Amino acid sequence: MANMLNCVLGEMPMKYFGIPISNKHLNIYAFSFLHQKLYKRLDRWKGKHLTSGGRQILTNTCLSSIPLYCMGFYWLQDGVHKKMDSIRATFLWQGTEEKFRYHIAKWEMVSRPKDQGGLGIINTRLMNDCLLVSWNLMNYGSNC
Repeated sequence: MANMLNCVLGEMPMKYFGIPISNKHLNIYAFSFLHQKLYKRLDRWKGKHLTSGGRQILTNTCLSSIPLYCMGFYWLQDGVHKKMDSIRATFLWQGTEEKFRYHIAKWEMVSRPKDQGGLGIINTRLMNDCLLVSWNLMNYGSNC
């Protein structure tokens, strides 16, 4: 059938519209492309020439939005979230410079909303849960 339609047979796991699809359980390494996308977005010049406020805005708007599409389909493991948080925290506090700088606050504090004393950085774990709950609400409506 594939020859008749001039199609190429694929193998599992594969990517479909940018998200991994498999007939087996997807492990942490299946989502390593998210970490690579985060690193790719952080060009050398972005961290060196931005103020801390600029890095905060870039972290919240750009780096936090990269995994949203994938999080709408899968519940990501804690290891994936920790790695994303590590990349975002390092960029927030020291930019892309090689010089180490101490993190002034814990990531749990930074990812709180501004009215609760945080910096308003998106909490990816909470966002992942909310995106998946929205699928339930669309499927079952208000009859839950």
